[in-house]
Amino acid sequence: MNKKIEISEEEHKNLLDTKAKWDKLGKEIAACYVEDNGGELPEDDENGANLCTIGEIAASAFGWL
Repeated sequence: MNKKIEISEEEHKNLLDTKAKWDKLGKEIAACYVEDNGGELPEDDENGANLCTIGEIAASAFGWL
């Protein structure tokens, strides 16, 4: 059922670039929730999840800030 889709080299490069941007954004947002070793940040950690910070990270990634 899987059909092979043909794309140009330019389209392939654009997809890889887009994936890299999303991966980078995911890592930046994850840093608000987990420590470098993968453990969850304590709730009182000043570097922890803060919706304003996460929003700024996302907005910056899309060039809105």
